[in-house]
Amino acid sequence: MLVLAAAVVASGASAATPNAKGIDVSHWQGKIQWPRVAGAGYTFAFGKATESTTYTDPTYATNRAGAESAGLTFGAYHFGRPGGSGDAGITANAIAQADYFLDVAQPQAGELPPVLDLESKGTLAVAGLQKWTRAWLDQVAARTGVAAFVYASPSFWKTALGDTVDVANAGYPLWIAHWTTNASPLLPAESWGGKSWTFWQHSSHGTVPGITPQVDLDRFHGADASVAAIRGYPAGLPQPSAVPTIVGTAQTGKTLAAVPGAWAGGKPLVFAYQWQRCDAAGAGCAPILGATAETYLPVTDDVGHAITVAVTAQSTAGAASASSPPTPAISSSGSTVTRPAATSAPTVSGTPQAGQTLSLTVGLWTGSPTAFTYQWRRCSPVATQCVAIVGAATSTYTLTPDDIGSTISPVVTATGRGGSTSAPAQTTATVAAAPVPAAVPGSAVAVAGSAGAVSTADGSATVTWQPGAVPVGSTVSLARAGRGLSFTVSPTVAQLPWPVDIAYATPTTGVVGTSTDNKVWHVAPHLLTPSLPVAQLTGTYVDGTGLTHVLLRTTGRIALFPAGAWGDPSLVAAGPPTPRLVGSLRAKRLRNGVVVVTGRVRLPSQALVLVNIPGKTSVKRSQVLRPGVVTVSVRVSGRRLPRGTTASLRVAARDPYGRSAELLARFRAP
Repeated sequence: MLVLAAAVVASGASAATPNAKGIDVSHWQGKIQWPRVAGAGYTFAFGKATESTTYTDPTYATNRAGAESAGLTFGAYHFGRPGGSGDAGITANAIAQADYFLDVAQPQAGELPPVLDLESKGTLAVAGLQKWTRAWLDQVAARTGVAAFVYASPSFWKTALGDTVDVANAGYPLWIAHWTTNASPLLPAESWGGKSWTFWQHSSHGTVPGITPQVDLDRFHGADASVAAIRGYPAGLPQPSAVPTIVGTAQTGKTLAAVPGAWAGGKPLVFAYQWQRCDAAGAGCAPILGATAETYLPVTDDVGHAITVAVTAQSTAGAASASSPPTPAISSSGSTVTRPAATSAPTVSGTPQAGQTLSLTVGLWTGSPTAFTYQWRRCSPVATQCVAIVGAATSTYTLTPDDIGSTISPVVTATGRGGSTSAPAQTTATVAAAPVPAAVPGSAVAVAGSAGAVSTADGSATVTWQPGAVPVGSTVSLARAGRGLSFTVSPTVAQLPWPVDIAYATPTTGVVGTSTDNKVWHVAPHLLTPSLPVAQLTGTYVDGTGLTHVLLRTTGRIALFPAGAWGDPSLVAAGPPTPRLVGSLRAKRLRNGVVVVTGRVRLPSQALVLVNIPGKTSVKRSQVLRPGVVTVSVRVSGRRLPRGTTASLRVAARDPYGRSAELLARFRAP
């Protein structure tokens, strides 16, 4: 669904409503004094951001910042340079320009929607320019969820685009360029599909304070252009609402272009592409290594195969993917170029166990390959789903703790004069964990390719690790320390690449806390499985025998705290125990003259609370064991607090770890 900012429609402004004044600028205007522009009554501005796929207006960032700091509502426009040949070439050219514009302009909530400035048709005829225009607008809509404006003159639209109503009917609003002193502009496309204009450039030779050369003058069809601004982008994961499609001829040597489809959910989006080769009916698809651009040029090996493209949409909340319908089977264009082909598949040797190194041989190939590249992949146990292992691109690979429980399936790509072809090696057996040796009391040195184990001197706890989790040659120590355990690695490391596992020898109770400085403690989150998420430093789980395990990516202290007692880290805030006033203070003078001051304070943490009126009362102390809202009250003699006197209620809080914060709330004595 396209969103036109605040759902502005041109009919919303009556004839009696004054039109907001604005300008549009580029590097031709040089340095602009934006406060003077605003002072002259101009409330909005459009600035040129880009042109084609290589030019960024050098004044865009300055104009954007200057206009917005002066209080003008700002928007960005792209000067289109339509190009390409054939449906795929035209579509790819438009998408490339739209992506370039969005990457530079980065339109934000509160700014005016993007604009496509159409003044040039390049070499395109009417049908081609119509296709190019829709492809640009649709790409911006797919990535942002916002309907971009079309800027064009009536004559250009009628001659170069055949006066089509398609763009207007698709929901894209009009910024008309008609320089006239008349009360209204001429409009193409049947008064833009009956929707009229939203912005109107009525002059190209305006004089505006703060701008030395002349400048284009614009009007908004209403009194306040900010109502047309982009609303806040939606949050959440992307969700495909219209599948991707492929444009082009299914033939070797003819370019195919991917159109990413439509997406609901979080915005803005960035798209990634993976072309896939399938059987003739579009089943059994596999990624084409290296085919990750928005376009793909089918080669000889694609003959007889259908092609699909998988589009991954990435928002700030995460990613989702959708695939296009398959093309017809690729036919040959008569090319005699041949690509390398594997006649004997690549093979993997080595033991599939964490810490062990696997080696890859390329096998036998036809097509005289001149170079080989490698990509190791981690797959599900039955090898139905595989992902590339980042950085694993040589002929050998050392298995890590991440590989335990998975299989490994590397791919070899051979390149010759005829192009490149990839072939996977046979999948390995499931990668096993390295056997853990008997625990050594006190400390032990991490050995390459081997797991390790160290216990406390009394055997009450043991730390174990898989190969790679601890730097080779480091000394790992585990000892009793006060009421808990001390886990250290020497030389010191800021963070371990994979977690270690500390297990208690007998069942335990209480809240698990960890500390890197033995002063401030943090609760170890409970894990549903014995696996620590990548972004998490600590976690705890209970195994099937009832023993508590603590997974750590850092060194430090581990301790068990009685639940709900003073010092329970699950009840202590991550930062200072800053008290916050809830509502306002109440001050009441009793008949005997005593003033009672009462308030409600929110505490984020366990804390020792100290309450007084500085210089007027002594300090009241209380211990709060659970975060939340507490009531504080102080009584003060009327003689010490005459009527109308201004004073402050002081609420200080100190958490179990010695961190302090306070609140001063002023009041007037009744």
